[in-house]
Amino acid sequence: MRTTIDLPDQLLKQAKVTAIERGGTLRELIQSALEKELSTPGVAKKAKRLTRPLFRSKAPGALTENELTHAGLDAGEDSRHDGLLR
Repeated sequence: MRTTIDLPDQLLKQAKVTAIERGGTLRELIQSALEKELSTPGVAKKAKRLTRPLFRSKAPGALTENELTHAGLDAGEDSRHDGLLR
């Protein structure tokens, strides 16, 4: 499968040089590096789960603008007038 990725110029240059030094291609180097990275157990760090509340609210139970945005609601002037935000 083909894909396109953007790499910093210096990293790409270093990868090409390394591939040549090892007698292979850039494709082989990237494939090998990905296979190694993805097969090594315990390398990936677990994301730290955040607990709620992330901040204290002056009005517990009121929806914040961020929660309205994630719920797909418009947190603009209309929702303020409807009493959704406190």
